[in-house]
Amino acid sequence: MTDAPASSVVVRGIDARTFSEMESFVKDLEARPTERLLRDLAGLAALPATKVSLVSYVMAGKYRTADTHEKNVIRKSVTDTMEGLPDGETRWRVAAILDRLQ
Repeated sequence: MTDAPASSVVVRGIDARTFSEMESFVKDLEARPTERLLRDLAGLAALPATKVSLVSYVMAGKYRTADTHEKNVIRKSVTDTMEGLPDGETRWRVAAILDRLQ
C-alpha cells in the first residue's frame, strides 16, 4: 500500500469493531461503485482477516452480478493490484479474492 491517505471505506473498515459497525462497513462496501472498491483494494486487503473476508464476499457478489465486460474489467483490475503488491500477506489476500472470482 502507498503512503496516500486511506479512503473512507478503508478507514471505516479499520474503525469497525462492533457487530453493528461491521454490518455498516459491509453495507458501505455493497453501496460503493465497483470501480472505487477496486481502486481501494490494496488498502482493504491490508485490513484484519475477518474484514478482508467481508471484502472478498462483497467483491464476489459484485462480480457474479456483472456482465461479461465488467467481469473482465474486475478480474484485470484485481490481477493488476495483486501484481503491484510486494510479496506478503496483502498480496496473498488479493490473490485469494482473485481466485474467488469465478
